[in-house]
Amino acid sequence: MNQQLDKKETKREKISRANSTVFIAVAVAAVVVMASLIAAKFLWAQLSYNSRVISAKVEARNQIKKNNSSVDSLSKEFVDLEASASTNSKVILHALPPSYDYPGLATYIESLAQTSGVTFPGSVGQDISESAIRTSVVSEPQEIPLSIEVNGTYDSIVQFIKNTELSIRPIHITSVEYSGTSDKLKALITATTYYQPTRDLGVGKMEVQ
Repeated sequence: MNQQLDKKETKREKISRANSTVFIAVAVAAVVVMASLIAAKFLWAQLSYNSRVISAKVEARNQIKKNNSSVDSLSKEFVDLEASASTNSKVILHALPPSYDYPGLATYIESLAQTSGVTFPGSVGQDISESAIRTSVVSEPQEIPLSIEVNGTYDSIVQFIKNTELSIRPIHITSVEYSGTSDKLKALITATTYYQPTRDLGVGKMEVQ
């Protein structure tokens, strides 16, 4: 009987050890599989990130090449522009200034008034220097509303209007209100002129995610 009991216990021990071995093997295999999945996920994420970085670098490189090509072309065109007697960079800056410049605008209108023989009090409307756009990523003219008061004879005021409309700076007159007599006339002129803010090239840093 004792021998039979010993044999049964030995078999149980063997089965128990075998079960323990299988459990440990399964546990180790599960840990290895999980670790492999986590590593694979990390490597895939890293691969995707590197791919996005490379794409962004290629795009930036192509844009730089395009910009360099444009600079060469613009440089040649600028030389031709400066060589022109009627149209050059100074003329363009006078016609379409890169900033709002309220005092400069008032001085310009005053010079037109003196040339036309009318008196000009010095105001061209509300000064919006604080809210004026200084730079823009889009090269687009901005409107400046004008309210100009001049005094003089009828003929001198008519001459001022002609000089204003023919001036190098585009000034679009929308209305004129007269008061007084033909010898001592006051005209309130509503008009619009323009300036083109300096273009912001939009150079910056981009975070690749």
